[in-house]
Amino acid sequence: MGIAFDRMSVMVWDEMAASYDRVARKYERRFLDELERKPRDREILTAFAASTENPIVDIGCGPGHVGEFVRERGRTVLGIDLSVEMVALAAVRLDCVVAADMRSLPLASDRIGGLLAFYSLIHIRRTELDAVLHEFKRVLRPGGRLLFSAHEGDGEITRDEFLDEPVGFVATLFQLGELVDRTEDAGLAVTMTERRSHYEGESETVRLYVEATKPTRRSR
Repeated sequence: MGIAFDRMSVMVWDEMAASYDRVARKYERRFLDELERKPRDREILTAFAASTENPIVDIGCGPGHVGEFVRERGRTVLGIDLSVEMVALAAVRLDCVVAADMRSLPLASDRIGGLLAFYSLIHIRRTELDAVLHEFKRVLRPGGRLLFSAHEGDGEITRDEFLDEPVGFVATLFQLGELVDRTEDAGLAVTMTERRSHYEGESETVRLYVEATKPTRRSR
């Protein structure tokens, strides 16, 4: 997501679904082609698609452009987003889309080949990260893969404007070591980590990437 973080202001976390509902079409216009300007993101997503079995679930799918990139590489992609307006936009790009919360996924345990969460974990509180990663592990089948990305930093960014609309916005910034530790604590095996500097036109934060797998058997 090419989010420009401005001056901090106070907001309520529960406003995020309504905020994204209001800006959904603006967001689609602004970010639909963003991967064309992000070669490393394309490389990471292409490798993930090639190494991951169906189905793949795009968590916080937005208008579906990231999931569509993976789908075009031969994968079946289900989108999940908290915003019903984003779900409506993503429905034309993905195999199936559902409005749901990543903290309680409407998915059976041990069934999903891959989970993709590109810049969506920024919209959970830091205190919720452990529970979300355990939920991700629950739905992955043994050997299933998780790929997620985030913005580097400490604390939270809050705003009362997003995409020139007077709506609340909040994001949690993370450190790479923190994400790795939490992922491993959830019982997932980390297989790749990376930091990259922002591209021209992106917000000026370092991007973080973590890939992990669900073990195929319990460790003794």
